[in-house]
This record gives sequence, structure tokens and C-alpha cells, in this order.
Amino acid sequence: MTENQRIQLREIIDLNWELSEEEEILKKLAMANDLYQKKHALREDMGHAEYDHFMEMGRQMFQPKK
Repeated sequence: MTENQRIQLREIIDLNWELSEEEEILKKLAMANDLYQKKHALREDMGHAEYDHFMEMGRQMFQPKK
């Protein structure tokens, strides 16, 4: 992961958290749109397969153990 991609990921994580905390619906909609665009930009930058693999590894790391 490049430094630019790390920055993009940090922005996505922060925005995702802010979105979960926001209560005003119009702000949530704007934030959700921004989040979608940032995720799309990161996916394009990383490449679809690498992005999908990276996200899947993150999901597996943070999911509850069975």
C-alpha cells in the first residue's frame, strides 16, 4: 500500500465513523455520497482485485471468532 493509499484509507475510516455518529439525515446523505466516492477512488488506485482482497482480509481480522 502506498502512502497516498494509506491517507485515502484513513480518510475512509474517519468518514465512516463520522457517518455512524451523525444524526441529521441530509448530512448523512452527503457523507454517504462522499464515502462512496472515496472508496471508489481507493479501489481504482489500488486495483479492483487488490482492494477486494485487502477489504476481505480486514473483515476477517475484525469479525468475531467462531
